[in-house]
Amino acid sequence: MAHLSSDTIAKFLLSVSLLIVSQPSILASEPLSMLHAEVAVDGNPSTILPTSDGRFVFVSMTNVGGPNYSTPDVEAGKRRGVVSGVDIFRTVDSKLEFVRFIRIGSKGANGMIFLPGEKTIVVAAGDEGVVFLDVQAAIEGKAKPKIVSQGNGAGTWDVVAKSDGKYVFASNEYGQFQLQRGNIGVLAVETTSDGHFLNAHTIRNIPAGNKAPRLTLSPNGSRLYVVREIHPHAAVLHFFGKRNPLLSKHDCIQIWGIPPQANGLLSVIDVQKAIRMPSGEGSILIEMASGCSPVTVIEANDSSTLYVAARGDNKVLLFSPSLLELDPDNAFLGAVDTGGDAPVGLGLLPNGKRLIVTNSNRFGKHGGEISIIDITHSSDRAAIQRVPAGDFPRNITIAPDGKTIFVANYSSRTIEVVRVQKKRNDPK
Repeated sequence: MAHLSSDTIAKFLLSVSLLIVSQPSILASEPLSMLHAEVAVDGNPSTILPTSDGRFVFVSMTNVGGPNYSTPDVEAGKRRGVVSGVDIFRTVDSKLEFVRFIRIGSKGANGMIFLPGEKTIVVAAGDEGVVFLDVQAAIEGKAKPKIVSQGNGAGTWDVVAKSDGKYVFASNEYGQFQLQRGNIGVLAVETTSDGHFLNAHTIRNIPAGNKAPRLTLSPNGSRLYVVREIHPHAAVLHFFGKRNPLLSKHDCIQIWGIPPQANGLLSVIDVQKAIRMPSGEGSILIEMASGCSPVTVIEANDSSTLYVAARGDNKVLLFSPSLLELDPDNAFLGAVDTGGDAPVGLGLLPNGKRLIVTNSNRFGKHGGEISIIDITHSSDRAAIQRVPAGDFPRNITIAPDGKTIFVANYSSRTIEVVRVQKKRNDPK
């Protein structure tokens, strides 16, 4: 059975048109010039992964050919007949051309990365765990996905890999471990000398409840940063930031209609201890209060700043990675208003001066937007440039060329492509 009709396939050919971006009165620096396009897909896109040479683009997809899923994410594994996997596109004359869809044998397809060398794709596959997929075989339609379980009801949402590709870390958002609802899976990976996948197994899990949706590795690979949406009272007796009202709260609303919750946490994990110590003892170095519903964390390439999307506060929180360990009481650098509702996706342009945020408006009735924030100014004077997006813009990917921004509009089932046009006076 064909994955898409000819009419739908035609929609995959991008016709790029100039986008006029609104400029709020607080704009303190010259806005970027951009070209903008959108393409329809046949499911809910989550993560977009372009190859370094720009020839192919992979998109993790859920509910392919079926309706949007409106019940809580934790119930996702109970769905029946759900088809999920990876859409593959070829780039032709700066346009995306649909190649094929690869089923991965799971009900979910969320975060996604390449192992070093780009011969293997790793997919966070919901309750089924982590999926490994050979890139060339997928392009040719011959892929045989390998699933590594993370336990019952894991809700695996995100994955990252060490630079040598020998270890993968998975955020299991709902996986029960040591009385916590959420854990980090540590997977040992075997590949061929040229990077093709051979085998993988989970060597341990590290407790990281309550609800641990995403994680990131420091540029030098020594630290793993994990966000937890809600502070697990019984499991974490001490954390920093308790006296800061921007960080420590008791009135956080996850979804309207349910009781208020406590703030979430940012966890700093020693990677070597997570790999070597039985059950990861002592690997969690610091717990830091991080406002309402922290859902995404990224680090600047120069390791100067950690950025945390506090979805429930409509802010991005800034922390000093070094001070988190040396002087955690003074590690919080400030907060930036994102100019919209429920920020989720985060990305940094290569010059490190502009932060890209998706204001998902996940629980609202209208579409979201992309905010491009000039972070060279103090947090209360941050310049914001706004780009319209579809419904529930979830994840951002900055392409290796540093000029192309991919956004997955989960609920409206579109891929957004924003190309930054360099100006003469713009830094590279």
